[in-house]
Amino acid sequence: MDRMEEIKERFGDLLDEETMEMLANYEVVLFTKIADIKPGRVNVRGRVSGIGDPENAREIYLSDETGRIKVFVSRDVYFQADIGKEIEIYNGFAKEGKKGIEVYANKFSIVRFLE
Repeated sequence: MDRMEEIKERFGDLLDEETMEMLANYEVVLFTKIADIKPGRVNVRGRVSGIGDPENAREIYLSDETGRIKVFVSRDVYFQADIGKEIEIYNGFAKEGKKGIEVYANKFSIVRFLE
C-alpha cells in the first residue's frame, strides 16, 4: 500500500483509482548484464567487487555472473560502497574508456544499495 500512497501523493486527482492501482503494480526495469553493456544509457545491477583509490574517491568495481566493470560514482556513493554490497544503477551512461567500457553514474542516474 505504500506505493499507492506515493502515487496518490504525486498525482493527486489526476488519476482514477483503477489507474493508480495499475501504476502501483507496474514495475518493469530491465538490467543489462555487464558482459552485454554497450555505449549509451544503461541500467545495471551487481555486487561491489572492488573500490578504487581513496585519493580519487570516485570509482568502484561492479560484478555480476558475466563480468566486472569500472563504475564512476559521486563521492557520497563511493563512501557508502562496501565489498559485497548489492547495488543497482538506473540511467547510467556507458562509454568506451582506456581499458574497455566504463559506466558513469551522474546527476541523472539513480544509485540504490540493496543491502
